[in-house]
Amino acid sequence: MKTLIHIISADDVFGPEKTVINECLALRGSDWHARIINIWHTDDTPISRKLREAGIDHECLQSIGKLDLGAIRVLAGKLAAQPGTVAHSHGYKADLYTLLAARRAKVTALTTAHGWTSENAKVRLYERLQAFLWRFFDRVVCVSQSYRQLAIAAGVPDRRITVVHNAIRSSYQAHGAQARSDARAALGLEDDAQVVAIVGRLGIEKGHRLFVDAAAQLAPRFPKARFLIAGEGAQRAEIEAQVAQLKLDGTVRLLGHRNDLPAIYPALDLLAMASLREGLPNVLLEAMLHGVPGVAMAVGGIPEVVSDGVDGLLVPPGDLARFVESLASLLGDPARRAAMGAAAAAKVRDGFLFDARMKRMVEIYEAGLVRPGAPASAAGSAA
Repeated sequence: MKTLIHIISADDVFGPEKTVINECLALRGSDWHARIINIWHTDDTPISRKLREAGIDHECLQSIGKLDLGAIRVLAGKLAAQPGTVAHSHGYKADLYTLLAARRAKVTALTTAHGWTSENAKVRLYERLQAFLWRFFDRVVCVSQSYRQLAIAAGVPDRRITVVHNAIRSSYQAHGAQARSDARAALGLEDDAQVVAIVGRLGIEKGHRLFVDAAAQLAPRFPKARFLIAGEGAQRAEIEAQVAQLKLDGTVRLLGHRNDLPAIYPALDLLAMASLREGLPNVLLEAMLHGVPGVAMAVGGIPEVVSDGVDGLLVPPGDLARFVESLASLLGDPARRAAMGAAAAAKVRDGFLFDARMKRMVEIYEAGLVRPGAPASAAGSAA
């Protein structure tokens, strides 16, 4: 039995953690045993509860401070405990601990460049450190071509970079009229409302305040439009104040953190993505598979998913006027919106489902067992 150990440092489930969980589930019944080690100060976290519910082998590696050498030694022991082990880290703290532990344990170390938030000076410093660490991994998996270029700029040899786009499980699917009506009723929305949502952590990089500004301009033109914000985070108070100042109570609604997004997507007409930075967002793929087209800033890997004018609309980053007009063009044209939604669902079914992604990841893991540092020829250098 071969062993894959994912190393993370997280208290809740966001995009990268969702991908890690899906990998562990996908490998059940294979000749790989997948487990997760979470570097955190306590096991009493939402992600630990989620992992227990899913029956995923996991443990919390308690770490004190930013660099716990004792925890790194413990991690090295766990990596060395089973022959045929590959370590796969996610995030800057996990990257640092994994790289040091894997070298001590003499096992292959991979990392995935999921995406950066760059939300403040401290995080930007950590991101620069992470980019430096990428140079020393046996393989760097990038979720988009844009992050491949970033890794190359950071000094990672191209031969050690593989692009594997994010993907979603096929349990997400297009919905019918009854599902749409039921989803809207559950959210307290009228059947004839025009519903636009933004989904994601309430961080500055996600552009929620620009979304609210867009809602303020669109509301007088589309009186039945409702703007939903699904997510939780540090900017909540600022967003609530902005909604109140613009007198958008009832038009813009904050839903908080939601674990039931598949039940919300059927209620939507459009997904809005106002992000200033992204890797390749899972929520975009999920909405598209539900037949919900996106109006998104052309950042990160988003242009690798959305074909402008075919299955969604792309907007220059931070361009409020273009964002408003793009949303308005689809709110005012149900037939075009439906055609784009159908094209979006077809694109995800054809190229962004998890089984195909998992096949590619297994090739990378198998190549990593040849010897640490060996070029993963089966995986190729770039997609």
